[in-house]
Amino acid sequence: MSQTHTTPPGTRTAPDRVVTSPLFFAHERRGDQNCALGLAAGERLRSVGARAWDLVQAHLVPRTAEESAVAGFTEDERAQALAAGLVVDADAPATADMFRWEDHRWSRAAYLLYSQQDLPYAEPVGRGEELSALSDFRREQIAGFQSEGGYPERFRVEPVAEYPLPVPDGPITYSLDSMLARRSVRKFADAPVSAQTLGALLHHATANVRMAEDSKAAGDPYYLLNSFYTWLHVYVVVQGVEGVPRGVYQYDFARNSLLATGLEPADERIASVIQGQNWIGGGGVSLFVTVQWDRYQWLYRHSRAYMNLLIQIGEFAQELLQAGYQLGLGGWLTPAIAESRAAALLGLDRIDSDADAMYYLKLGYAK
Repeated sequence: MSQTHTTPPGTRTAPDRVVTSPLFFAHERRGDQNCALGLAAGERLRSVGARAWDLVQAHLVPRTAEESAVAGFTEDERAQALAAGLVVDADAPATADMFRWEDHRWSRAAYLLYSQQDLPYAEPVGRGEELSALSDFRREQIAGFQSEGGYPERFRVEPVAEYPLPVPDGPITYSLDSMLARRSVRKFADAPVSAQTLGALLHHATANVRMAEDSKAAGDPYYLLNSFYTWLHVYVVVQGVEGVPRGVYQYDFARNSLLATGLEPADERIASVIQGQNWIGGGGVSLFVTVQWDRYQWLYRHSRAYMNLLIQIGEFAQELLQAGYQLGLGGWLTPAIAESRAAALLGLDRIDSDADAMYYLKLGYAK
């Protein structure tokens, strides 16, 4: 392999191209101090300077020494970044192994694994403050957030049609018998689900969403702290529901209705979004738990927030499963979603907001 420059005998040669290490994870800490973890170097870096961040950003695609120089970085800076594990040899076999995190879309697991756990709370926890003092502190926090920018609205698609679903007469009563009798389903019957059943499923599972939104409706900024699923969107792919055409819908929590996007993917395309798992056929619905990032990040401003989000996703999935069991449905769920394919499937790549489908559930009758 030709080298970009000659080196004395016995000296380690520089790689032809370098790329930002896929095993480098970084977190922003309070007080504008950066904390980073450089796995390729096998050590935790207490802080990373602004210049290093610029270099990392500039090398997200492989660059030769000449291309790095054109981008404004010196040979010494490039060498320091290599030694620190910020960039790696783009053409080395070991680097190809590193990129398995991204090639197989395991990045979410990595973010969870390396999420910071030692961040101090912003609130004065454990100091015996009166509740009124804590409330004042929280109001100041929210006022500070608002001074930087308003609370993002939930996005709503422009539907080609809207299908109202029946609203259940009262709250759901969870039966212990139905919970004990529940089972996972990997084969679904072709029998369609009624619109009444689907309406009850979605309405019961999203009760906390409406509770949080109702608390904010009065206009008191303090209630922006009511964080029940602030980030949540539910996309419903109808595969077999009485009175509702097959297609992709955004669920409207407040109106208990389905907003048609005009997209009608086949089962094979749905399966391609979840790594080819072909058990998702039959009647019922495919549900995609979707995250609106700007709305979540407005309130949760620390590196631990990613772990909190994954926990909330699991909690909401449980809401769906519990409601489904009470209604006689079976289900299966998986986090193995290819985000870019899901965005195209659901039309998320056409909206004016940054959102990703993060979890998949199939609910229907067992075969």
